[in-house]
Amino acid sequence: MDRIPGSPPLTVGIEQEIADLYEREAGGILRYAGALADNLEMAHDALQEAFFRFFLCRSAGQRIRSPKGWLFRVARNYVLDQKKRASRNEVGMDSLLDFPGPAHHPEESGSDLFEGLLHIGLSPREIECVRLRTEDLRYEEIAGVLGLRAGTVGALLARAHGKIRRAVSERAHKNGGFAHAVAGERRYAS
Repeated sequence: MDRIPGSPPLTVGIEQEIADLYEREAGGILRYAGALADNLEMAHDALQEAFFRFFLCRSAGQRIRSPKGWLFRVARNYVLDQKKRASRNEVGMDSLLDFPGPAHHPEESGSDLFEGLLHIGLSPREIECVRLRTEDLRYEEIAGVLGLRAGTVGALLARAHGKIRRAVSERAHKNGGFAHAVAGERRYAS
């Protein structure tokens, strides 16, 4: 197909598309890759690799229906491949939670949530789904990243939300019960 005279080259449009996408999504991809890698350098490499592959695909004329999900999946696969090469075990809950998260970056928040997920019995897959959902990925995008069906993602998130709700309810019940007991003791002690 011939280019219209005077129109900008195709790569200029792709470069702008990638620049805009990078500005919107790089932070979330880096956090996610870092949580999987447990290594900031590998997370940066995964981010760079994802955007490089995106550029190559788009330059070759490929259309990508969900760029955000596609980038997360490439970053995830890159990290898992690197970990296999380093003869490490499969990603476990500890590696998802040990990466310096939002607590180390004041502009971000929510680290207590991910640290607490370990203690309420979420599976590694549930934690991974919750992490991706907090990065505003849709169910279909999460499914693409993890190689699951969207219905499976929905079930994992529903189960995770149920566990989180029960844990929050139990904590509130315990704290509320304690507060009432202390108030009652004061009332009777006076």
